[in-house]
Amino acid sequence: MSYRHLVLRALTIAAAVLFAGCSGASLATSSTTTPRTAWGDPDLQGVWRYEGAIPLERPARLAGRAALTEQEVAEQQEVEKEQAAKRLAGFEGAVVGRRSVGESPIRGNEYNSFWQDHGRPRQVSTRTSLVVDPADGQLPYTHEAAKAETRAAARYGVGPYESYLDPDTGERCLTDGVTGMMWQGPNGGHNRIVQSPGYVTILHEEYRDRRVIPVDGRRHGAVRQWFGDAVGRWEGDTLVVDTTNFLDRTNYEWANIWTRPSESLHLIERFKRLDAATLEYTITVEDPATFTRPWTAVIPISKLSDDTQIYEYACHEGNYAMPNLLRGGRTDAARAKR
Repeated sequence: MSYRHLVLRALTIAAAVLFAGCSGASLATSSTTTPRTAWGDPDLQGVWRYEGAIPLERPARLAGRAALTEQEVAEQQEVEKEQAAKRLAGFEGAVVGRRSVGESPIRGNEYNSFWQDHGRPRQVSTRTSLVVDPADGQLPYTHEAAKAETRAAARYGVGPYESYLDPDTGERCLTDGVTGMMWQGPNGGHNRIVQSPGYVTILHEEYRDRRVIPVDGRRHGAVRQWFGDAVGRWEGDTLVVDTTNFLDRTNYEWANIWTRPSESLHLIERFKRLDAATLEYTITVEDPATFTRPWTAVIPISKLSDDTQIYEYACHEGNYAMPNLLRGGRTDAARAKR
């Protein structure tokens, strides 16, 4: 069965189940009030998005501190409210410029705050980093990967671009990597989760990335893929997704080095509903090609309203940046020869 047919099958079955629910069928609940699907699995369906203000890594000014004080939380909440009010009012300082939202988990906040939210303040937590292991809140890069991250940060958006391979994978409308897919993305990281018996399907709005995850007890296959080979299982009310067999793409340009895959990349993801509106997403990343040790991040992800839509991300169709970048590089080179 082709990948496309598998996606359609999962979505079709899920739609039928949802239709049955709308026709009067009720969902059973566990003793902890976790909603269930019609066939008894924990129900993770809906559109989810990370709306927090917690940075991926702990800022240097907060080194050694895992938590903010109550006063610091209150101060940050006021900053977030002020930013949201300015955006709604069309205040130029809040919608123009790469760093209009402080400490965005997206490097450089390349999509400014105008694109980042729905007019709501970001959620403030006492936590100082999404990374919980290592305890210092820092990604444990190898020496070579740390140098690559520094080079990528210096090169980002600057060039020169001599080939279509020079811009990073995001600029080329390919992907920003499966590692950050559930909670990253310049446009907010929307993800729609649908379920059918034996499958969980995740549609990431950005780049239209799709993951069809079997939860029927099968083992890993042997085919290497951009997003790896994912198999899932239920541990109580928690969905555990184990992903291996990635294609090595470390030679590509990446907006963030920590999202690039190699053949040794191994991801363990855990999805657990804490309440009706919150999903606790935990990811453990192991990849000796990039990191000296495994690292773990815990991300609170919010459920959006039931009428939230996932829209087509027509990146390739509107990507005038690619030919313009190369055209500009050749123009600069021609001028230099005069």
